[in-house]
This record gives sequence, C-alpha cells and structure tokens, in this order.
Amino acid sequence: MPNPGPLELIIILAIIAIFVVPLLLIVAFARRGRPTVVAAPPPRDPALDALRTRLAAGEIDEAEYQRLRAMLQAS
Repeated sequence: MPNPGPLELIIILAIIAIFVVPLLLIVAFARRGRPTVVAAPPPRDPALDALRTRLAAGEIDEAEYQRLRAMLQAS
C-alpha cells in the first residue's frame, strides 16, 4: 500500500471531520437540553421539629417524647 501524500491526508481528515463534528455537536446539544431533576426533600412537620427540639433541650423525657410523637403522627 503506497503512503498517502499530504493532500490525501487532508482529504481523509476532512471526511472524518464531516462525520465526527456533527456527531459531537448532536451529543453536546442533547446533553445540554436535558433538564436536571433534583428530588425535593420531604416536607418537614414543624410540630415534630419542635418536639425534637424540646427533647434535645431536656424539657421532656424520652417517654413523653414517644407519647407526643405518637399523638402527632396519628392525626
């Protein structure tokens, strides 16, 4: 097989570029157009947050916490 000259190499690179560049552009636009989905955290119950704060501050004991939490989650 004879060695290709500079003109043939330029032609081969141009042909490759004709197919590769559009493919890369399509992939880039497809990835950029997709919106990123971020899962929202579950809504927090302010009453349970206050109850946890009272337990952490030592205002109520573990048994009282469990009783009040059960009441709040039942409603």
